[in-house]
Formats: sequence, C-alpha cells, structure tokens
Amino acid sequence: MMPINIIEVNEETFELEVVTYSSQKPVVVDLWAPWCIPCRVQSQTLARLAQEADGEFRLARINVDEQIRLAERLKVTNVPAIKAFVDGRVVAEYLGVLSEKNLRLFVDRIMPRTGSLLLVKGNSLMLLGEFEEAETAIEQYVLESHGDPAGLLAYARVALFQGKGKTALDILEHFPNSPELTLSTVLMPVAKAYNDPELDKIVLDNPLESAFRNAIRLAKRGKILIALDGLLGVLKKDKNYRSGQAKAVYLGLLEVLSDAHPAVRQYRSDLSTALF
Repeated sequence: MMPINIIEVNEETFELEVVTYSSQKPVVVDLWAPWCIPCRVQSQTLARLAQEADGEFRLARINVDEQIRLAERLKVTNVPAIKAFVDGRVVAEYLGVLSEKNLRLFVDRIMPRTGSLLLVKGNSLMLLGEFEEAETAIEQYVLESHGDPAGLLAYARVALFQGKGKTALDILEHFPNSPELTLSTVLMPVAKAYNDPELDKIVLDNPLESAFRNAIRLAKRGKILIALDGLLGVLKKDKNYRSGQAKAVYLGLLEVLSDAHPAVRQYRSDLSTALF
C-alpha cells in the first residue's frame, strides 16, 4: 500500500493535488516512465525520502507515457525529471539523475525551515551590536539550511560588521543565484575595500584619499556611522570620487546596517542631498 504522502497524479488531479496542495506543504513531482531504468532507481530513493520525512512534503508521481499532455504542459522532454512546487509555483527542478546525497539536498532546500528563528535572532543581535553572538546564530542557520541565500547574506553582513573582509568576500564571490543576489552585489564594494592592501598606507598629499581610507578603516573597526559621515564628506566634494567607489562603499555600508537600522533612512537622504 502506498503511503498517504506519496501519490500518483494525472492531468485531472494535478491542479488540486500538486498546485493547490503546495500551498500547505512542498510537493516534489517525480516524472518517470516504465521503460526508464534510471527512473526506477531515482523514484525508489525519492519514495524512501518521502517516507523518512513523514509527511513534511508530498511526493507526486507522474507516468509520462500515460500523461503525455501533462508532461507537455510541464515542458518535460526527457526523464527522469523532478520539479518542486511551493505555494503553487515551481521553485526548483532538475532533469536527469541525482545521487541520493543531491536528492536529499534538493528536498532539504524546499522544506520549511524550523530553524529560521536562528536567522531572525542573528539579525536582531546585529542591530543590538552583539556581533559575536549574531555570527554564532547565523552560522548555525546557514549550516542547518544548507546554505540558504538569506542566511549567507546575513553571514556576509555580520562578517563586515566585524571587519572580516576576507570571510565576507569569500561568501559574496560565490553567492548563489537567488533573490538575494542583488543585495550581495551591493555589499561587494565594502568587502573589496576591506581587503585593499593599500588601505593602511598613509596619504599626506591628498586629503580626499586620506579621508576615504580613514573611513574604511573606521568601518572595519565597527564604527560604521562615523565611517558614513567621513564618506559623506568625501562625496560632497567629489560625488564620483574614485570613479564611483566612494558612493558604492557608502551604499554597501548602508546595506551592512540594513534598512532595519534607525539611522539608515537619514543617511540615504543625506546621500541624495550630497549627490543632487
């Protein structure tokens, strides 16, 4: 007897049993065919993972030989194939055979994150200035979520708060394609500035360059608001200083603070005044 969280679906039941149901729990769709030997192995592994999950996600199986129109609707041209639905839409998919380890990772990425409270805790601790405790909570979240992009972004932020430029740069240079990718690129100029080998060299004959480097050094020591004041002074005199790097670092530091910080709105307004 097939477990209740493993079902066969067809064109008539797909909308209800997959699309609508995925608003309650994630649904992994297993597209297979009787003649496909790799399908048999992968389907067995998926069934075992569904049984282990004990209802945390639904496995919906589709025989593409019998459901030709449904396969066409899902744009499946080969098997095995898997698609994950959450809140009525496809959030992940793969065409071909995955190892058991990678199948587990595929499923893990769509499972509800009971550990998300760790991320909330870490972000809150950052606002309170308790960076070591924040880093511990966020690091645990990243591990438990198998590299969730929101967690990676928070990890880069807490690293930059503490002046750990290399750690942040390593994260940002390998950031996964995700909705958080845009924000990760905003942080990148700060990480690069922290790692600039010229940063600690004293400049005597260029007041703007001296102010710029001093602002970066202050930011690395966690004095981000003072650093923003320094960069604002630079931008008031040259809004394109260092071919726009000063502005990019300023915006990056605002993202380190995040919009949840009470001072960020005013600093954005000050930047607009300086530039325009």
